[in-house]
Amino acid sequence: MTRARWAGFFVLCLLGASGWLVDQAWPSALPAAPRQGLDDLLIAVVLGAVDWRSFGRGEARGRPWVRLGLGSVLLLGVPATLAGIALGGASEITVAALFGLAPVIVVVLVVGFESGAGEGSGARALLMPSLAGLAGILLVLPVETPASWREIEFPGIALVGVLTAAAASVWMYRLLGYFSVVEGAAVCGAANAVYFLVVFAASGLGGAGWGAGWIWSSLGVEAVKAVGFDLPQVVLLVWLLRDLAPVRFAARFLVIPLLTVAEGFALMRPEVSLRAAGGAALVGFGAWRLATARLRDEESWLMLR
Repeated sequence: MTRARWAGFFVLCLLGASGWLVDQAWPSALPAAPRQGLDDLLIAVVLGAVDWRSFGRGEARGRPWVRLGLGSVLLLGVPATLAGIALGGASEITVAALFGLAPVIVVVLVVGFESGAGEGSGARALLMPSLAGLAGILLVLPVETPASWREIEFPGIALVGVLTAAAASVWMYRLLGYFSVVEGAAVCGAANAVYFLVVFAASGLGGAGWGAGWIWSSLGVEAVKAVGFDLPQVVLLVWLLRDLAPVRFAARFLVIPLLTVAEGFALMRPEVSLRAAGGAALVGFGAWRLATARLRDEESWLMLR
């Protein structure tokens, strides 16, 4: 990766890991779905205004806008919704740990594409580092083991979200080749805005509370957070997802929880156990091997550029 990509990757992971700090500093009174929907809508409006000319050009008509919007929802919206549902019966730490499985899934999918195309980029060799990273996540985070078969339901829901996010990241790598970074980020924001607002309306809450003062008083804070915190993440996500091979970019699923744990240790200063230190080392090794692997950054059999 170039220095610019390394810097962008680190900033994206740091922003993703620091979301809990932002939420604690500026808590929101809005429910999760409308809050995220309004944030995404504002992101789409801002980015659309920045590059509005590109959406009216003649060549825009032949590009897969609908597929890009669907892929964006599968990448972000659906996993977030399923993770939220899973929190009804599983701890937040357990749900977060399950996303450490995403690099393994991405590697398996890419290896499958390689086999079907009759060529390879060396992704098969990254299966062990991705498994090492997953093992490290399970050591670092105090994951709760289900006590019965009934308790598997909620982690299973989160696992479906992990599978969706991993598969969508490979699909988006193909689709984003048709779009600029600003176009892709604007579509991502618009598609997820529609999705989250529809989810909110379908949940039965859409008809209650929209006129309440606690909602309108929260919009200013949400606008600042959307532009200052969420918008950079969406732009960096689309840029790196567009330019980096899927197995390389999948390292973010390991780096983000590692940085989150590091922030927690820095603030709370608990005693560091040998298990946590060994797990962190495994996560760091897996992420480093994925991010620095000798791969072609554009696999012709995955991309349609």
